[in-house]
Amino acid sequence: MKFKTQLTAKDIFKFSMMYSYSGTSGIFSAVMIIVGLFMCIRGITQEQDMTYLLTGALILLLLVVINPLILYQKAKKQADTHPAYQHPSYYTLEEDGIFVEVGKDKAKIEWNRVVKTRHRFGLFILYTGRQQAFVFPDADMGSQKDEMIKYMEEHVKNAKANPAGQVKGNSGISKYAKASGEETVQEDTKSESEE
Repeated sequence: MKFKTQLTAKDIFKFSMMYSYSGTSGIFSAVMIIVGLFMCIRGITQEQDMTYLLTGALILLLLVVINPLILYQKAKKQADTHPAYQHPSYYTLEEDGIFVEVGKDKAKIEWNRVVKTRHRFGLFILYTGRQQAFVFPDADMGSQKDEMIKYMEEHVKNAKANPAGQVKGNSGISKYAKASGEETVQEDTKSESEE
């Protein structure tokens, strides 16, 4: 099975939002949003003290408006300037891994390199490290999306069950990964790139 992807600012933004609002940072953000709402409500009900209302509104503004705008600006800049997003990436699903072609570079992502998989917000993500992943938008996988996702998940599961032949080091395609405190997105695959 073969498919082609090319990350857009929208795809990078969706991935960045998932990354920023998941795990510990997601829990912290959710708690702070609840605190912000509580402070706004308390500020409204206690008309004599506007401090609660203003502080709550500031917290909500930062987490619900400003942070997503900053993430979108970063995603747009990445999509416009990062070499990995300037050309499409081509993927071929094979028994021993995913064959990747990005520009003139070719590499293989062995199934045992994949740490975990996720499918959220129209993106299928193959994590190859803590902050590295290949992201495949549903639209780019086309009508074979369900079949491809099942194929990848089964091969990752089988590789975990049979860890013999673990691969060490980076593939040649890893130079397209760009670690930025929040995410490392791989070219064309709409992914947080990885080894």
